[in-house]
Formats: sequence, C-alpha cells, structure tokens
Amino acid sequence: MTDLEREYSPSSRVGGSSEPFVADHRLRSEAARALLAARLTTTSGGTLLVADDPAAPLLVFIHGGYWQALSAADSLYLAPAALAAGWSYAAVEYTIAPAGTLPSMVDECRAALATLAGLVAPAQVVLAGHSAGAHLAAMVSLVGPSPVPIARTVLVSGVFDLRPLVHTTVNLPLGLHEAAAAAISPQLLPVAASHEVVVAWGDNETDAFKAQSRAYAARLAAAGTQVSSVECAGRHHFDIVEDLVRPGTPLGRLALGGS
Repeated sequence: MTDLEREYSPSSRVGGSSEPFVADHRLRSEAARALLAARLTTTSGGTLLVADDPAAPLLVFIHGGYWQALSAADSLYLAPAALAAGWSYAAVEYTIAPAGTLPSMVDECRAALATLAGLVAPAQVVLAGHSAGAHLAAMVSLVGPSPVPIARTVLVSGVFDLRPLVHTTVNLPLGLHEAAAAAISPQLLPVAASHEVVVAWGDNETDAFKAQSRAYAARLAAAGTQVSSVECAGRHHFDIVEDLVRPGTPLGRLALGGS
C-alpha cells in the first residue's frame, strides 16, 4: 500500500477494515427501523424522516462511504438518540457510484433538503455529513445556496479537496480526473454561505484526513464564516459520528447545542 493510499484509507488506523463498523451500523439501523416502524416517512427520493413533532429542530444526516457505499437505511442508527434529545431526524438518500456521479449526488442531496422542507417546519435545521457525506454537505450548504435555511453545518471527518483521491483506488468507481476533482472540491470553490459551521475529526484519523479538515476550516474562516473546529479525543473515523447525537460530548454540544 502506498503512502497516499494509506493516508486516504481511514481503516488503516483501526485494523485495516471498515467492515466491522459498517456491519454494526447496519445492524443498529435495522433495529432502529423496527423500533420506529410507522413513525418513519420515506420520501419519493428515498430519504428517511422521523418527526414526531414537525416543529422540532431537525438534524439532517448525509452518510459517508466514499460516495460508493451505504445508504439512508444504513444511517438510522443515529435516529433514536437524536429523538431522545428532542430532535427530528432525516437520513438523506443519494445514488452512489458508479451509478451516480458526484455532481448528481450533490443535486440529489439538495433535492432531498427541498423535499424535507415540504414535510416539516422545524425550529431550525442542522445539516451534518460524515466522511464523503461531509463533502456533500459542504457542497449543498456552503458552496451553493441551500434550498432551506440552515442554522448550522456540521462536517465530520470529511474530504474537501478531492484531487489526491484521483491517484488512489477510491477513484476507480468515481472516474475523476484532476480537473473534474477540482471542480467538485469545496476547498477550491467560493464560500457562498454565512451560517455557523462545525468542522470535526477524531484524534485517531490519518494525517491526510486531519489536514483536510483543518485546511477547510481555515478556508471558511478566511471567508468570514463562523467556524468551530474540534479534534475529538479517543475517536477514530468510524466512531466519531456517534458523538453527533450525544449532547454531552464536545461534538454533540457544538452540533446540537443551539437547539
């Protein structure tokens, strides 16, 4: 494994495989789906929503998987804790690669937000994305205008400059070249929003993932955006996302503390 390949392989820090974490998330998501049952709404685009109170604040989550794995159904494991904290919860569906392209994924995420706006009238919307989902969340809410007002965007362990990925196996289903990667990289694009942003990463991430988050936080700050950056102690790429819905953690306080 080359150094670049290793740096952009989050599992290289936790035993070399993401499968145990993916399996756990899927198992817990299945349990959450059974628990939520009739309370769960599936939109026409496949996004999943549970909103017991349509006026409650809404946490919208865009999953990771390097744009080529996972789904909204695999992202319901965060819902029970979000609901317990007084929030509604939505898991965004988008078409992963190779069937979906990165620009089409951005469009689908934007459309999902617009659809949710027609179903609930939340006190506020927090948009969170993990890993590849952080990239999509940035594209939807910071690079381009969001179809709904966003109180806070929370970017967890993201990749914001996609050019290094062109030279890794991650790119095989994506088919990016340097120019295409640059055109879809938030790090290289104007910042079009002014709401709060949280940029977070685990202390047990690769140097590349840490550098990506720090660089994008600096980019946002230079554009005048109010940014909170946090390196979460004792967390790696796959378990940091749990803290999103735990108000007692540093990330949870930053993500949900404004409710």
